Amino acid sequence: MSKITLIIIGILLVIMGLSGIWSWFGLGVEPMWHAILKIAIGIIAVLIGAMDKTA
Repeated sequence: MSKITLIIIGILLVIMGLSGIWSWFGLGVEPMWHAILKIAIGIIAVLIGAMDKTA
């Protein structure tokens, strides 16, 4: 369960970071460093969730 949750949270963080950079959906723009940090943490979360051997 935690593996799936980590992957979902990682994907959401990547989407939030990308939407913060490009201001999709008419949302406000956040600082560039904050959006890049969200993308990096999201990618790390997805990779850890995908590489985890426990189900």
